[in-house]
Amino acid sequence: MFGTFQGRLSKPPGNQLQWFPQDCWQEEFYKCEKLNLDFIELLDERFYNPNNPIWSSSGRDEIKNVALETNRVIYSSCTNYTIDNSLLHERTLDHVFNYLEVSEDLGCKIAVLALIEKSSITKSNFDNYVSVIKHLCNFTSLTICLESFRDHKLIGDLIDEVNADNLKCVFDTGNRSVSKNLSEEILFLGDRIGHIHLKDKNKKGENVYLGTGKVNFYEVFESLAKINYKESFAFESVRGTDPEKTMSYNMVFSNFFKSEIDKITNIN
Repeated sequence: MFGTFQGRLSKPPGNQLQWFPQDCWQEEFYKCEKLNLDFIELLDERFYNPNNPIWSSSGRDEIKNVALETNRVIYSSCTNYTIDNSLLHERTLDHVFNYLEVSEDLGCKIAVLALIEKSSITKSNFDNYVSVIKHLCNFTSLTICLESFRDHKLIGDLIDEVNADNLKCVFDTGNRSVSKNLSEEILFLGDRIGHIHLKDKNKKGENVYLGTGKVNFYEVFESLAKINYKESFAFESVRGTDPEKTMSYNMVFSNFFKSEIDKITNIN
């Protein structure tokens, strides 16, 4: 199942990468239908935005209606609020509880929690994160997928320590490209991976078109086949000058590698 991050099918003001398309979010569902994308990963922004429809009952009803009208799945949401606010602070935790509640009300299956920058996991705060994540997993029936730039073994250890059926991680191909061996990371994490963010980065760490940066996508899809990955993919790539055309390219690119790996896997 393939989806896209909210805002990647529209042109943002300036050069913003992560952006909620407040004035045209409904149109993106129709674009998804046209492109045969299964879902839009709904975005909770870095700063609380009361005009984002996820925060009101009427707004969530509108999201559900547009998804139904376009026959798209409401599958995943992602909060970036934790990037600028530490998850270990009570105010941030309150926001995340609300985010999980509205995601559940929308009918999402997974909720992505960005443990990046202010919410980064370290060895020194590891035990605190174990406690907080356990609390969140007990609070919701959603599968919480953790995203982190940190050592993949630290994320694996955190998931193992929490030991909750509804806790997985996001494997972000672009962010993990700092690793010298993406295959090794995927094989290590195995069934702890519950969601994939597809993007590519160049040597400067800039987001680029899929297949033009450092990520070896053949290796990525081959490794995912080895762990029998059957879950979701969400495009978090650059928009280019024509976001819909870029997304169409993303679909062809990814389906090519996926189908080629599937052929090899079936032969073996």
